Amino acid sequence: MKFDEQQKKVAMLAGGAVFFLILWLVLRAPAKTASEELLFTTQETTTTSTTNSHDQATVDWFVDLKGSVVSPGMYRIKEGMRLMDAIELAGGFSEEADRNQVNLAKLLSDQEIIYVPKVGEEIPIIQETGQGTIATDKSEDTEKININTADSSQLQQLSGIGVKRAQDIINYREENGSFQSIEDLMNVSGIGQKTLENLRNSITI
Repeated sequence: MKFDEQQKKVAMLAGGAVFFLILWLVLRAPAKTASEELLFTTQETTTTSTTNSHDQATVDWFVDLKGSVVSPGMYRIKEGMRLMDAIELAGGFSEEADRNQVNLAKLLSDQEIIYVPKVGEEIPIIQETGQGTIATDKSEDTEKININTADSSQLQQLSGIGVKRAQDIINYREENGSFQSIEDLMNVSGIGQKTLENLRNSITI
């Protein structure tokens, strides 16, 4: 009988030890899980921040703005910006700028060269190459525009011909009749020899 009581005490002590061990493990487990979750959340936040920073950097574009603006130069833009946005970045038009020859609604692209002409200035045709930029004529393969029949919108497709210059061409036709030769285009105010040479491969009569 005495032996049985000792066994019971030993069993109770052993059971108590096991119970406290299990309780200790149960109480310790959530703290460890919380610590792991905090570490995971911190790592995820850091990764997301790095990814967002990288994505932000990749959408930066640059344009080279030249001519009649307050501050010509290279400007950082975002995808989806238009020419009017670039003009504003450059401080706006200068006093001598010919605003009729620029399309403010034009969507910009990365590495684009933009030239804002002065009033009456002949705009050079700029062709981008892997080694820089060169002035060039339009391709002879381009469909030519008949300066005797073209309306204002068709004439404005020609390099250096804005709204005002197109109307000057139409007014000349109405007052003097059809152009008899391409060279007669120089009789229109604001069109000189250089402009004619730039347009020669793009027009017909």
